[in-house]
Amino acid sequence: MHRIAVQDEVEKLPARRVRRPPVRFAVLCLAVLVCFAAVGRFVGGEPTPRGPKAGIAGAVDAHPPAYGPSIASNVRQALPMAASAPRYRLDDPDALDEAKIEPARINPVTGQREDSLSQGRFDASEAPYLRLTIGEGPNPPASLFVTIARRAAEGQGLAVVRTGERGLIVTKFGSFETLEATLSGPVTRVCTGFSNAGQNGLVPLAPRIDGWLCAPLSQPPERRAIVCALDKIVLNGQASPDLEAAYRVFEARRVDGCAPPVAAAPNREAAGETGSISKRRIRHNEAKLRRTEQARP
Repeated sequence: MHRIAVQDEVEKLPARRVRRPPVRFAVLCLAVLVCFAAVGRFVGGEPTPRGPKAGIAGAVDAHPPAYGPSIASNVRQALPMAASAPRYRLDDPDALDEAKIEPARINPVTGQREDSLSQGRFDASEAPYLRLTIGEGPNPPASLFVTIARRAAEGQGLAVVRTGERGLIVTKFGSFETLEATLSGPVTRVCTGFSNAGQNGLVPLAPRIDGWLCAPLSQPPERRAIVCALDKIVLNGQASPDLEAAYRVFEARRVDGCAPPVAAAPNREAAGETGSISKRRIRHNEAKLRRTEQARP
């Protein structure tokens, strides 16, 4: 019986060996198909996405967002928007230094428009220096110190090295918080920062305004000087009817003691209009005298 069983087992072995070649052939065919599939994915120069996540990633890379906050950077970088006429200007025809209007930008955090104006130079310690940023819409909550530090860093690479007294002033736009701050850059100057971000606006479309004013000769500016500097902000066109209506309310609240608007002073001649050189020199000399008086202790 044992021999018969062994013989039967031996007779079955060739049959099993005959079945193995088809299995190997099938495995080989499968490998070839996999290779062809892999090659097909690279047709056109780039691999095609293999799943929904890859498809979404490809769509995002192909159409990056126009702007967005940077988490890695400590200073938020506003992005320039399409060229448009300035929305604001300073109603100050008697100024010795003409106000500079920068191109409007988009705040990457709020997505709203921002306009920036400056008057004077920070490195000219013998003259005042004014810096303004005017925005629209709600402002994310932030302390005045943080606001000044960010604006100083992103604008001119300045740093806040010391802070002093806080205060509150009333302007035609409403209340503003103030903070004395020493800014350091090419020179070191004592300035006062201000912002109305944390205050209730007089009208729903009240602009968000922040900035600082530096007085001559390392002296902190007087409160009245800050109020009058903000009093000079007026529209320059490119405004909606609602915003124009809001500014009519602001103009009716002009602060007594500051310069009246140009339209209300018929004997005043705007600096940009045609006029005699002698009159302009007289105005410039008067402005220099006012600076000297302000710089005196």
